[in-house]
Amino acid sequence: MSLSDLNIQTRLDSWLTMLIEVNGSDLYIKSNSPIHARVKSDVVLLSKEIVNAESMEELAILLLGDAYENFNKTKEFDGAYALGEGYRFRTNIYLHLGGFAVTFRLIPPVIKSIESLNLPSALHKLAKLRRGLVLVTGSTGSGKSTTLASIIDEINANHQYHIITIEDPIEYTYKDKQSIIEQREIGTHTNSFAAALRAALRENPDIILVGEIRDIVTAESILQAADTGHLVFSTVHTLDVRETIDRMVAIFPSSEQNRIRVTLSNTLEAVISQRLIKSTSGEMIPAVEMMFKSPLVQELIRSKREHELLDAMEKERSSYDSISFDHALFELTLAGKITEEQAYRYASTPADLKLMFTLSSEYKSKYGKEEKEGTPSLKEE
Repeated sequence: MSLSDLNIQTRLDSWLTMLIEVNGSDLYIKSNSPIHARVKSDVVLLSKEIVNAESMEELAILLLGDAYENFNKTKEFDGAYALGEGYRFRTNIYLHLGGFAVTFRLIPPVIKSIESLNLPSALHKLAKLRRGLVLVTGSTGSGKSTTLASIIDEINANHQYHIITIEDPIEYTYKDKQSIIEQREIGTHTNSFAAALRAALRENPDIILVGEIRDIVTAESILQAADTGHLVFSTVHTLDVRETIDRMVAIFPSSEQNRIRVTLSNTLEAVISQRLIKSTSGEMIPAVEMMFKSPLVQELIRSKREHELLDAMEKERSSYDSISFDHALFELTLAGKITEEQAYRYASTPADLKLMFTLSSEYKSKYGKEEKEGTPSLKEE
C-alpha cells in the first residue's frame, strides 16, 4: 500500500507516535522527502516513506483548517496539534522550493519541576514574586516555554492567584490547583498580544504570562502591566542578559529610551537565559545565565552601563544568586555533566572560561592536571 492510499492524518499520527517512542523533540515533514526527527540535538531519519507534493498539500489543508485562505497571503502559520488526549505539538507550516513543509515541536504532557529539568534551584525565587517583570530568553528550542511552565505550575500549586496566559499558540495546558488560570490563544481567543494585554489589565489578574515580546506595542503594554503592580512573565529571542537589555531598550525610539531604562530598572526582577547542551549521559541539559534584581543592576541599567552587567553578576553571585553563562558552564563541567570541550563550545567568552579552569584548585584536583588534554586554544575559539 502506498502512502497516497493511506489517510494523511493516520500517517501523521503514526510519525508523531514514532517521534515520542524515540524520545525525539521535533518532527520534520516536507514534500518529496522522507520523514526526519530531532533526537538529542541530532537530526535523524525517522521513516523512509516519501511524502509527495499532493499528500503534503493535503496535510497542510488539514492542519490549517479555516486559516488556509489567510496562509495563501502570509505564507506562514503557527498552530498546535493534539495527538489523542495525551500529547500536544506546536506546529509551523511554511513553503519551500519543493512545496509545503511542516515542523512539529513536542510539548511534553507533564509539566516537570525545576529540579526535574536540571534547572538552578534559585529559580524557585521567581515563584514567590508578587510583582515585576521576568524575562526568559534563548534561541528557538532552548527550553524557554518549558522553564516558564515549570514556574507557573509551581505558583499554581502553592498560591491562590488569578493567572492569565497569552500565547501563540497555547503550548502547555494547566489545570487549576490553588490558582485559577485562563489561557488565551492569539487568533482564537484574541487578535493580538497587545489587545489581550490591554484587556487583561481590566480582568484583575495577579500574574500575566505573555508568550513572546514581538513588537513595541507589546513591549510597552508589558512594561505598563509590570509598572502597575502585576507580575509579568515573557520570553525574548536573545542569547544572554546583556543582549536582552539592549533589545528591550532598542525596541523603542531613541526619544523614549531613557524612560524605558528607568522603567526597566524599577520593574525587571530577573533575566533568565538558557542554552541546551548534550550532557555526558546523552541527555539535553540547560546551562543557565541568571541576573536577579539588585541596587547595582538597577543602576547599571538606568545609566546605560549594561556592558558592566556581567561583572556585576559575578560579584553578586553569592548574595543575589546571579551567575554568568561561563560560570554556569564551569560548574556543569566540574559536576561531570558536560565535557570541557562542550563548555568551550558554548562559552560566551572562552578566555574567561579558560581562566576559571586554570585557577580552580577543585578542578585541578578532580582531573589531576593543569589543563585537560584536548582543550581548544583561544585562537581556535
